[in-house]
This record gives sequence, structure tokens and C-alpha cells, in this order.
Amino acid sequence: MKMKTDKKYLFWGLTALFVVCGSILFYYSLFHLDNIINVANKFMAIIMPIVDGLVLAYLMSPITNFFEKKLMGDVFRNKTYNEKTKKRIRLLIVLFSYLLVGFIIYEFFKLVIPELKVSIQSIIDQFDVYAENFEKWLDKILVNFPQLESVVSGWWSGNGSDLTTWISENVLTKANDFLATITSGVFSVLTALWNLIIGIIISIYLLCGKETFLGQAKKMVYALMKRSTANAFIHNVRFTNKTFIGFLGGKIIDSIIIGILCLILTSIMDTPYKTLISVIVGVTNVIPFFGPYIGAIPSAILVLMVDPMECLHFVIMIFLLQQFDGNILGPKILGDSTGLSSFWVIFSITIFGGLFGVLGMIVGVPLFAVIYTGIKAYVKAKLEAKDLTNETSKYVYVDYIDEKHNYIKIPREQISGLFNIIAEKKKNAEADQETNINNNVKNSDSDDSYNNNDRQG
Repeated sequence: MKMKTDKKYLFWGLTALFVVCGSILFYYSLFHLDNIINVANKFMAIIMPIVDGLVLAYLMSPITNFFEKKLMGDVFRNKTYNEKTKKRIRLLIVLFSYLLVGFIIYEFFKLVIPELKVSIQSIIDQFDVYAENFEKWLDKILVNFPQLESVVSGWWSGNGSDLTTWISENVLTKANDFLATITSGVFSVLTALWNLIIGIIISIYLLCGKETFLGQAKKMVYALMKRSTANAFIHNVRFTNKTFIGFLGGKIIDSIIIGILCLILTSIMDTPYKTLISVIVGVTNVIPFFGPYIGAIPSAILVLMVDPMECLHFVIMIFLLQQFDGNILGPKILGDSTGLSSFWVIFSITIFGGLFGVLGMIVGVPLFAVIYTGIKAYVKAKLEAKDLTNETSKYVYVDYIDEKHNYIKIPREQISGLFNIIAEKKKNAEADQETNINNNVKNSDSDDSYNNNDRQG
């Protein structure tokens, strides 16, 4: 005889089991957090080659796609080539892309690191001279303002030597040590690249068989989700990928161009430490909105120490360069890749920068663009379900929406009476409802009386 299982009791039993297991897990996590963190770190150390491979494949995919479309597009579209030939050509493209990127990175560090070291060492050696020059320039400026001159001179005479000693012994020494650490770290990274060989191999396999892996991933999505949910999920993933690749790739290209233009202009102007300044301006330009200011301030201070008047020329040049980037070059390269207004750009940089530091400031804008688009789509769907428009301009001056979906604006002098109108309408509706209830009760009583009389008859 087969036992019949009551699905209701089975459901509640499994729910109770999950609740108990979740409570035990929460209790253990609360009092053994260090053990969980250690296990998570060990797990991350184990899967790090796979993570490296996924990240490398994602970053290298636009480059390999470019070479495939521009150089070998006819080969992949031509059906006369068999699959083995196409795989071999793709493998050559992937290897060539890695060699090209590695060569560019090597040449960049080979060119920049010695210049940076020389510039910082020169700042340290010449700091006393720069401080004296700055003091003389300040005296010339303040000669026409005796009161201000006395205040500044008194402060400088009391604190100038201490400030100079602190900068020379702490800031510049640590900056030199930091540069030495970076310099040695670069060669350590070049040596440590052999530790990423597994990740590189994984990324090569992923890039060579990307259609197969994408097909398998989509197959799993459709197997685990409803068709409509799977379609929406794949669409959202494609949008996220387009937003991240479009923004980050465009921002890197934009920053490289700005760095090169800054190097050309500073060379024409004969600005001191032009290589160091151009690297600072180019690297910080990757950060949206705040990046140009983050790079311009320390660069202006470097020039100010050498020649204050040259600093004024440099600030004007940086201002014009950033105007060119913000109004011409940036929109030309990035377009409307995020769809965010300036306010939301500042908002996302502030939030994600505070949570994740510099990395958050870089990826915060495209990440918030994805979140913003998801919320926007959700709001649109909810409004359409209620037969309301999604056009923002309709809601700017609206005070209430009536039953016929008319967007009504109340004049300012009638706003004070709006709540009275709403209260009166609510009161009338309640009165009508109460009247209907009483009528129904009376009708029910009369029907009962009629039925009783009928039964007695």
C-alpha cells in the first residue's frame, strides 16, 4: 500500500527545517565571524586563477572582437573555411592581442617610471630653492598690501621653518620611498605575471570558445527560469555589459588622449616636470567629474613651487584642456553611454567612492547607471499597469490625478482648500456607502418578512 504525502505538511516541514538551519547558521556567523572570513579568503585564494581568467577574458574581449571584425571578418563570415581553420585564426588573434597589450604596458612603464623617479628626486633636491623662490615671489605680491604682508610674514617667520622641515623630512621622503616601492613593485609585478599563467590560459580558452560558453550559459538560464524571466535576464546582462565596456573603454581612451595632449602642451610651454604632470592628469582623468580637479591640484602645486607665474599659465591651460575634454572629446568618445544627468554622476561617484575608494569612483558611474535603468524600467512597468503615463513632464506641475487620469494642477490660491475638498469627497463617499449598506439591510429584511409570510400562508 502506497503512502500518500500531504504536500501542505511537506512544505511547512521543509520551511521549518530551513528556518532552523538558517538560525543556526546566523548564530555561528555571529560568534565565529573570523573563521568564516578565513574560509572565504582560502576559497578566494583557490579560485583566484579562475577569477583572473574571467576578468582578463572580459577586458580583452573588445580588443579581440575589434581585430576579428576589422581584419578577419571575411574569414569568419565565409562558409568555405572549416571550423578548425577559424579556431586557429582566432587563437592567433587572441595571442596577438595579448602580445600587443603586454608590449604597450611594458613600453609605458619603461618610458614613464624613470622620468617620474627623476622628477620626484629633483623636487626633493631643489625644495629649499623652491621655498626661497616662493617666499620672494610672495614678498613682491604683498608689497602693495602692507597689512596683509605683516600678517603673512609673521605667520611665515613663526611657522615657515617648521613647515619646510616637515615637508622635506616627512612628505617628500615618504614620496620618494613610495616611488621606490612602486618602481620595485612594477618589476615584481612583471615577475609575478608568471603566477597568473593559469588565469591567462583560462582566458585564452574562454576567448577562443566564447560562442560555446555563452550558449551554455544561456541554456542554463532558460533551463532554470521561465522564458519571460530568462529573456529579461539576458537583456539586462547585455545592457550591463554594454554600459560597462562602453563607459570604461571610452574613458580609458579619453584619458590617454588627454594625457598625450597635456604632455604636448606642457612641452610647448616648457612646464617643469611635464612627464610627471601629464601622467597625473591622464590617470586621474579616468575618474569622472572629480578626476580633472584631483589631478590638476597637485600638478599646480608642483609648478607653483618652481615658478608661480608659470603656475598661472598651467592652470589656464588645464582649464581649457578640461573644457575641450568635457564639451568636445568626451561626448564624442563616450556619447550617452550611461544616460545619467550630472547630478546622478556626482551622486554615484560620492556614494561608491566612499564605499570602495578609487575603484568605486571609477566603476560607480556605470554601476549606478545599471541600477538607475533597472529602477526606471520597474517604475515604467508599474505606471503602465495603472494606465498612467511615464512622461516626466506630466508630473512636474500636477497636484492630483482624477478618476479619468486627468493630470490637474490646482491654482496657488486654492491649494489651502485642497484638503477640505478631499475630506469632503471622502465624507460623501463614506455617506453614500453607508446609505447603500442600510438600503441593502432594509431590502434583506423586507425579503425575509415576505418569505416568512409566504411560508405561514
